[in-house]
Formats: sequence, C-alpha cells, structure tokens
Amino acid sequence: MLDWDENSEKVSKLSKDLEKAQSLLKLVELREQDLVAKREEFVTLIIEGYYEIIKELITAIMAIDGWKTVSHELLVGYLARFYHREFFSSEIQFIDQLRKIRNDIDYRGIMVNVGYLRRNKQPILDIITKLKQTVQKKLT
Repeated sequence: MLDWDENSEKVSKLSKDLEKAQSLLKLVELREQDLVAKREEFVTLIIEGYYEIIKELITAIMAIDGWKTVSHELLVGYLARFYHREFFSSEIQFIDQLRKIRNDIDYRGIMVNVGYLRRNKQPILDIITKLKQTVQKKLT
C-alpha cells in the first residue's frame, strides 16, 4: 500500500487554500469537457486526462487540508492514509494503477488499449464523482 510521509522533502504543510481548491475544480470541469469531445481512438489521451482529473481533485483535497506534495505517489498515499473511510482500498489501488499507467504513457510512450477504457470508464467516473463530492463537502 502507498505510504504517506509528512516528513518527506516532497511534502509541505501550508495554510488551508480554499481558493486553490476552487480553481482546481474549475480546471477539472474544463478537462471533463475536453474529454467528452475525444473519440475512443484517443484512448491513451483519455486515460491520461482522467488521471489528471483525479490528481487535481486529490490536490484540491490536500489544499483544503493545508498540504502540498510534488509526488504523485505521495498524493495517492495521502488519500489512502486520511480518506480510507471515504474510499475503498480497491479504489485507492485503482487510482494508483492509473498513476502508473499515466507514468508509462508520459515516460515510456505506451499506448492504452481501447478495451481498458471500455472496462474501466465507469469505475473511473465513479471515483471522480466521489472525489468531487469530497472536495465540495469540504468547501462548504
């Protein structure tokens, strides 16, 4: 399981930043609109886009809580450590799988098979919905 290490040099404790969280929500909306317009043949970019949305939503949660990290692994670890009641371990593991796929896309140039998107689109959308609800609940 992913570890959260608040003593890592990749982690900073900051003041709560509600404005940043709200800005990230707006960015998520833009990314979602962009993804709706993409055809299935762009599956690799679609998966990468879904991961970016998830990353930005977790970053928003951390901003509200007063934390920041430059590590995607620690980002997912934060969710696993502090939001394990809201998110099943299977959802956290799936987010981490998406993180690894995104890294493979960005650093190794892998292409994602359209079957992966077809099998996983609904779970991805469900996680995004839960993350958005978490952000919105914390903002109110």
